[in-house]
Amino acid sequence: MKRTHLVAVVVLSLITLIFAYSQSPTLSPQSRQATTTAQTFTIERQVSTQQRINRHFHGDVVPKLKNCWKSIRGKGTISLKYTYTKAGTRWSFSKLEGSQSTLPRGQERVALRCMSEAVRGTSFPLDAAESTQNTFVLNWTWPVPFPGNALQLTTAMFTAKPTSGGSGGCDGWGTAASCYTCKGPTTCERVCVGWNECASVEIGGTTTCSGSGKCASGGPFGVSGGSVIY
Repeated sequence: MKRTHLVAVVVLSLITLIFAYSQSPTLSPQSRQATTTAQTFTIERQVSTQQRINRHFHGDVVPKLKNCWKSIRGKGTISLKYTYTKAGTRWSFSKLEGSQSTLPRGQERVALRCMSEAVRGTSFPLDAAESTQNTFVLNWTWPVPFPGNALQLTTAMFTAKPTSGGSGGCDGWGTAASCYTCKGPTTCERVCVGWNECASVEIGGTTTCSGSGKCASGGPFGVSGGSVIY
């Protein structure tokens, strides 16, 4: 009789554990991916992503941009928001918007026109870690005019090594971080390279941080934590 009672207790305990496990909240595949990917937004990945984007800009866009860029009057900077969409194994340009400018009044329209013509029809390679996303938003700040030592700055940018220091924003020149990563289950933090959108969502009674869409902030003549050549 005692043995029968012991077996019944063990069986009941196993059933309770199995039921409790099945009721535990689980993250959706998208949320699991967001949590995992958020941990990979290291300074090394930021710099390599910015350099990959700048290879695209300097190789495909700047050669067509130079002459028109010289027509912009005054000095300053203009921050532009580019939206690229996935096309096979590449990010294909889709939309351009202006976000902030220190140029003389009216000259931001000239800069937008110049950039729109130069970037139209371009694309850059998709990284394997980005294959699950459909959009890539770039927040890039451009100087007007281009600096006299642009070639030297470009060379330094492509050979820059990742460092954790530097107070010059996302490109060594003060460009602000416009992307997001998850810092804990309920907090979205601004970073140079990360998600385009970030929010805390409730899944199975548990709040977790989730991100979507690729995003990068930077400029054509520097990288995160990089040094600036004057």
